[in-house]
Amino acid sequence: MIRYIAFAVAFCATAFAFPNHSFESSTNTPLTQPTVIEGCVGDCASCHSLYPYEAKQILGKKFDVKEIISIAVKRGYFEVIYKDSKGKKEKINLLFSKDKACKELILLGEE
Repeated sequence: MIRYIAFAVAFCATAFAFPNHSFESSTNTPLTQPTVIEGCVGDCASCHSLYPYEAKQILGKKFDVKEIISIAVKRGYFEVIYKDSKGKKEKINLLFSKDKACKELILLGEE
């Protein structure tokens, strides 16, 4: 009996640990179609954030970042606009993992 109760508690804890995550998969799609997996509720900003001081600290290790102008949350990355020490505006894309950045992001499947 105790095993069943422990299993029920473990199942409920796992099932309700991430209530806002929705994993959508269609069984009617052919195998050539990718499975769509939405993170959180589809709104990246609901789970991911980047503050200007944090962006300056992270990006300042490899780039000449004098001032953070804006941070936009995109699908999978932050788009950071900043001024360098010469006053020139630059754009860098910082992935949500905050350990990888690139000047230009190439979106596959879009023309």
